[in-house]
Amino acid sequence: MRKGKGAKERKTPLNSETRRAITKYLEQRTHDNSALFLSNRNKRISPRTVQHIFQKYRVNVHALRHTFITRLVRNGEDISIIQALSGHSSADMVLRYSAPTDEDKMAAVNNLWIK
Repeated sequence: MRKGKGAKERKTPLNSETRRAITKYLEQRTHDNSALFLSNRNKRISPRTVQHIFQKYRVNVHALRHTFITRLVRNGEDISIIQALSGHSSADMVLRYSAPTDEDKMAAVNNLWIK
């Protein structure tokens, strides 16, 4: 459970591969701390530590979120499910992610001549 924008609580399901990796990680740990990820001082990592990790690997959280939602839209998932996963209060906000890119438009035009 995580509090998102507007202090809304959100539960995000994890895919089976992620759940498997976490289970394996927990089985190999040698401590019973309730925190999933610990610092080198054996304390729960802080939000700032997570920010540092993202910066280190040049991961932009907003771009990651945008990619997550866009891929759900393009995979044809139900708008209400996407809305729930993204935490948007309006389905109209989700539909913004379905706007075609220039590459999408070019691919559509090219497909006219391929078939």
